[in-house]
Amino acid sequence: MDKKYFLEIENVMRKNLDKRGMDKIKLLGEFERGVKDLLRSSTVFIVTGFVIRDSLTGETDGPIGAISLASALEKLGKKVVLITDKYSKDMLYNCCMVKHMKTPIEVVPYNDTEEFCSDLLIKYNPSHIVGIERSGRGKDGCCYSMRGENLSDLVPNTDILFEKSKELGIRTLAVGDGGNEVGMGKVAPFVINSVNKGSQICAKIATDHLIVAGVSNWGGHGLVAALSILSNVMLLHDAKTEILLLEGMLRAGAVDGCTKKPTMSVDGLSLEENVQILERLKRIVEEELDKQEEKILAV
Repeated sequence: MDKKYFLEIENVMRKNLDKRGMDKIKLLGEFERGVKDLLRSSTVFIVTGFVIRDSLTGETDGPIGAISLASALEKLGKKVVLITDKYSKDMLYNCCMVKHMKTPIEVVPYNDTEEFCSDLLIKYNPSHIVGIERSGRGKDGCCYSMRGENLSDLVPNTDILFEKSKELGIRTLAVGDGGNEVGMGKVAPFVINSVNKGSQICAKIATDHLIVAGVSNWGGHGLVAALSILSNVMLLHDAKTEILLLEGMLRAGAVDGCTKKPTMSVDGLSLEENVQILERLKRIVEEELDKQEEKILAV
């Protein structure tokens, strides 16, 4: 199988990284390794949701990528649990309704978080934990917005799941776009030196695999695109579904994380720009699936 598609997918989902100084982060082969690791999973936790202080609701980036990945993994026979906090739970519920998913959603409380996370790990016994646009604690124990706002008084510490995973031998993967998300500890020197307020906001937790995308939703879609090719089945949803997901999130109070407004946009990028990325990824998958079919017919 021609593996150039890994690079093609990465090039699509890395668009826009230069606007945050994240374009210098290049982890050779990381995307391919992460996708193949996920393909070996049995039960996957997907942790998402990033609160915006001004609205006290979650942002539009993260949950769509999480739902995209959760749906794909379930179609591949994996068990998936979505994990978030009270600010993004209704967004995930609405997204699950759009996709006709019955995926369990666990809402991590602000208090007694460690006990809750420990119980989750016992209850579901995950093989993998994935973070998609999930705020991570910095070296000072606080979590920050990209502007340097301290959000620690709002956000339950889901870093605990990733910390405990190391003790339990659970594989971890994270998707982020700004340096303040869980998993970015893997590239801390890049974040500190290249990102605005990097030394303050850089998340300390490092994951086994890290996917850096221009928008974290794109990273989730990118993972699904690669899983589609490896499993020889289209797992990405269409543009209409993407629009319905975004509309569902807005009904639940979501706002754009950059503009802080309840608009059909993600990270300050228009609906059209986001749909274009999804459609480019779908074209890559369709071309690769066509090639695979031609090879089968030629035998």
